[in-house]
Amino acid sequence: MLKNYLKLFCGSCLVIFAITSCASMQTSPVSYNTKEIDLNEFSNTSDYNYLMAYTYFYSNNIKDGIKEYELFLKDNPQKQFFSEFVNLLIRFQDFDKAQEVLKSAVEKYPSDKEFYLLLSDIYVLQKQYQKAINILLKSNIKTFDVYKNIALLYAQEGDVNNAINYLMQARSFSEPGEVYYYISQVYSQFNFNDNALKYLQMSYNYKYPKAYITLADMYAKQSDYAKALKYYEEFLKLPNANKEEKIYVYTTLASIYYSVDKNLNKAIEYYKKAYELDKSRLNLERLSYLLLQNGNYQEVTNLLVSNPDVEHSSTLKYFLGVAYFNLKNYKQAMVELSSVDFASDLYTDAQAKKALCYLEIKEPKKAIETIQKAIEISPNENLYKTYFYILNQEKDWDGLINALKKSLDVMKEKEKIYFYMADIYYDKKHDNQKAIHYLDKALRINPNDPEVLNYLGYLYINEDIDIKAGIELVKKALKIQPNNAYYLDSLGWGYFKEKRFKLALYYLEKANKLLKKPENTIALHLAEVYDVLGYKTKAKKIVLEVLKNEPDNQTAKKLLAKLR
Repeated sequence: MLKNYLKLFCGSCLVIFAITSCASMQTSPVSYNTKEIDLNEFSNTSDYNYLMAYTYFYSNNIKDGIKEYELFLKDNPQKQFFSEFVNLLIRFQDFDKAQEVLKSAVEKYPSDKEFYLLLSDIYVLQKQYQKAINILLKSNIKTFDVYKNIALLYAQEGDVNNAINYLMQARSFSEPGEVYYYISQVYSQFNFNDNALKYLQMSYNYKYPKAYITLADMYAKQSDYAKALKYYEEFLKLPNANKEEKIYVYTTLASIYYSVDKNLNKAIEYYKKAYELDKSRLNLERLSYLLLQNGNYQEVTNLLVSNPDVEHSSTLKYFLGVAYFNLKNYKQAMVELSSVDFASDLYTDAQAKKALCYLEIKEPKKAIETIQKAIEISPNENLYKTYFYILNQEKDWDGLINALKKSLDVMKEKEKIYFYMADIYYDKKHDNQKAIHYLDKALRINPNDPEVLNYLGYLYINEDIDIKAGIELVKKALKIQPNNAYYLDSLGWGYFKEKRFKLALYYLEKANKLLKKPENTIALHLAEVYDVLGYKTKAKKIVLEVLKNEPDNQTAKKLLAKLR
C-alpha cells in the first residue's frame, strides 16, 4: 500500500525542514523556520535546492518546488530522499513523475523492496495492471502479500489461470485458510460460483475470519438471515478476529436486528459493542438513535451530556434535545435544540421539537411562532402535523382550519386534510354544511375511503339529514372494512333512527363486542336500543358505567333521567 503522505506543515504559520547533508548522514536533523532562514547562506550547497523546494511548496507553487527537489535529489540520491520525494509527488497527485522517480530508485537500489512495492502501487493507481505485475515479479519478493497482489492483478487483467496459479504458489507463505479465501474471491469475480463456494467453505473449515464474514454477507444478500446470523455470530467467537472486522460484524448484526428482526434490544447490544471498539461519531449517532427509538432517554443523556463529539455534531445535539424533551426537562431540551446548526438537515425538526417545548411550558404564542418560522424555511408534512397538534391543543379551530388550507400545497393525501377540516366544522364549529362540503371534496379524490364514507354517512344519520342515504354510505364503508366497530355502530344507529330496532340491536351489540375497551358514544347508542326494547336494567347498567368514566356526559345524564 502507499505510504502515508509526508506531513509538510507544522502549526499555522511555520514550516519545519529536516536537512541532512551528504557528509553527515548520522547527525541529528537541523530544523529551520522559514521566517528566520537566510537562503543566501545556502546558495552554494545542495541544501539550497531542498529549502527552495519547500519554500515553493509552502507558497503552493508545486511545479517549481518539484523542479528544485529534483535538483536536490540529483546531488543527494539517498533512499530517504527518494521516499520523501515520492510521497510528496503522491500528495500532489503527480503520479507520472512519481513513476519516473521510483524507476530511478529501483535502478539505484535494486535490492530495496520498498521501491518496488511503491512503484507497483503507483501503477495500480493508474490502472496499469500489467506494469504493476511486472515490477512485482522483478522484485523477487517472496511473501504472501506480494503473491496475492500478483494474483489479484492477473484477475483484474482477466487472466484467471495465472491468478489461481500464483495463489496456489502462495500456500508456501501463508495458512491454507487465507489462500483458499482469495482463490474463492478470484473465482467469484469470474462468476465461477461453484468453485468460489467450494474454496470459501474450505477457508471456513480452516477458521479463516474473512470466510465467515463473506459467507454471512452472501446469505444476508439472499435474505437468509438465519444463516447470516449463524456465521456472523460464529465469527465473533474466533480468537484471531481483528478489530476492524469485529466492528463491521457488530454494526451489521445491529442493522439486521433493527431492520429485519425489529429487535431493538439486540440492535442496541451490538451497537454498544461496536462503539466500545470504535468511538467514532457515526457509531455514537447510530447508538443514540436506537436508544431513543427504544425509549432509553436517560441512557442517551448519560451517553451524550459530557461527550466532546456532541459539540461538533448537530445530529447528536438534536438527539440530546429529544432525550431531554421526553424526560420533561423542557428548558434543557431547548438549549440543545437551539444549538442545532441552521445548515443541518435536522434544523427544522429541532425547531418543531422546540415549539413543542414552548407548548409544554405554557408559552403557546412562542410555540406557534417557532413552528411557523420552521414551516417558512422548509414546509413539509411533519412540520405541518406539529403545527396542527399545537393549534388543536390550544383549541384554536379557526387557526387550525387556516393551517390545514395552507398545508394543501404540501400534503400528499389531500383527502385527509379535507376530512380533518370536515371533522372540525362538524364536531367543533357545528357547521353541518361546511362539513358535508369538505367530506364531498375528500370523496371526489378517493371515493372508496371508508373513514370518509362512514363519517358522512353518520353525519346524515345523526343530524336526520338523509338517514337512508347515510345508511348506504356506511354499508359501502363496511364492504371495505366489515369488522370496524365504529362503522357497525353507525349502521346500527341508522337502523335505530329508522325504528328498525332488532337490526339496530344486532349491529350495536356486535360493535360493542369488537371494541377492546368501551367507547361511550357506542355504548350509549346500545343503551338507547335496550331502552326502547324494554331492557331497562341493561340500559341503566351501561349508562352508569359511562357516567363512572365520564361524569359530565350530558347524553348519559338525560338517558338516566329517562330510565328512572
